[in-house]
Amino acid sequence: MAESLRRLVKTGGFNTLQDKLDLWSSNYLVNTCDQNVSRCCELIELTSRLQGQLFLILNLSAAEGGIYGGCDALKNRLLPWLTQGFTSSNATTDLSLDMMADVAAKDRALSKMRNDYEAQLQDLEEDLNTSRNVSDSLKQELQEAKSKLDEERSASVGEAILNEEDTIRLSTTIKALKDELEIYRSRVGVLENYEVEARRLREDVNLLREEKAILTGRMDYLTSPLPPTSPRTTSSVSSDVVQRVRQAHLVTRFGDMFSRDRMDAMDILRTLSDDHDIHQQIVFACVEEAFHCAKKAYRLYRSKVRSTLQLTHTGPETLEEAVQNYINKNGQLLDVHSIVQDVLLAMNTHPVLSYPPEVDFKSLSLFIRELVKVAWDMSALPNPLDILPARRGELFDDFKYRRSYDSEYSAPLVSHYVWPALQEVLTGKILLKGEAVTRRGATLASPRRSRSPNRAVTPRSGRSPSPRRIMDRSLSPAGSRPGSSLSPRPMSASSSFSSY
Repeated sequence: MAESLRRLVKTGGFNTLQDKLDLWSSNYLVNTCDQNVSRCCELIELTSRLQGQLFLILNLSAAEGGIYGGCDALKNRLLPWLTQGFTSSNATTDLSLDMMADVAAKDRALSKMRNDYEAQLQDLEEDLNTSRNVSDSLKQELQEAKSKLDEERSASVGEAILNEEDTIRLSTTIKALKDELEIYRSRVGVLENYEVEARRLREDVNLLREEKAILTGRMDYLTSPLPPTSPRTTSSVSSDVVQRVRQAHLVTRFGDMFSRDRMDAMDILRTLSDDHDIHQQIVFACVEEAFHCAKKAYRLYRSKVRSTLQLTHTGPETLEEAVQNYINKNGQLLDVHSIVQDVLLAMNTHPVLSYPPEVDFKSLSLFIRELVKVAWDMSALPNPLDILPARRGELFDDFKYRRSYDSEYSAPLVSHYVWPALQEVLTGKILLKGEAVTRRGATLASPRRSRSPNRAVTPRSGRSPSPRRIMDRSLSPAGSRPGSSLSPRPMSASSSFSSY
């Protein structure tokens, strides 16, 4: 019986019957009479087949109960239906159909509720399992945290029992490491120190003094007396004040660069190579190229100012005086970086200078930057200042230069220059002497070749003493020639008002 019932369920005959009923109901009004009768006969045939299958299953089910198996159900339900000839009244049919529909709806609702209950029960079981897993993980983390806390507690206790000798040893090690760090910082060129900052602040104070002197006309704090009074215009008086104040400041700054900044640059170069003469030539070339690039940039700036003021200039003063007055008030150097880059490019393509391949001119950027600023300010003066042109192998001029400490004093020719001389462009007066190295056979010396990149640099321990210890002097004023006016020496009492 079970096999017959399973086969009936598998064939899905009642589902087919329901589908045919739905199809017939939807097409009933469209079909013809013959088609509707044919549909009804088809359904009756399908129903009879299904009833035959059901009667077969009924017989098998009753046989499983013995001789009297299923007697009550057959008497109460099957026999009354058979006596009526498989038919009943319309009311009974409608009632039975409604009851069957209600039972089917209740079965569906019950099945849905059962499915929902099972789904909810499964979700609850999954949530319970998830909560258990989270609880287990939390317990494990709590255990790990507890063990870690115990380890840290034991470690802290171990650190707390360090004796005084270990503490002193650690402090000594930290101090030694700090000293080593300071040494490394000084070697790589850390430039943010108090001396540079104080120098910058002093320069700002001097510039403010200059502006005050220009705006208020007060000149009583100047050390040098004013020239004899002569009828001059207001513009010329202002230019004279600017010339005096700024020239004294720039001369002092130029001498300070020789005695301090130049030696700092030499120290940087000594970390790259050992050739002291090449270092001096590189520094001198930096000065020449910085002045050349700064003057070139200043000429372009002055030309731009002249072309701008020419369109609106109507005052009693001349156009050149108006340009100079504008530059005196607004001629600060702004684009320092581009000029420094031009100087570095000129140094890398220098036609005469030969330098070791390990020398990197970018390490001298701060020194070149200060040179560019000084050269720009000297070019912007009403009576500009400039360095003297110099050439190797020329006759040594005692009025313009002085010999270096390692020169041959009996040699008449210059081997190379250490620092240029400073002069006024209009008058040609020498303000500060330069420094040169004189040696015999200077004109016969061939240019030095660049070193091989594979050659190692000699350690500093075997070098000669630094020239900073031997040469503790600044530029001397060019006052040795009779009739030349003295300029203030760097850091002297007469130039203390404009010290950098």
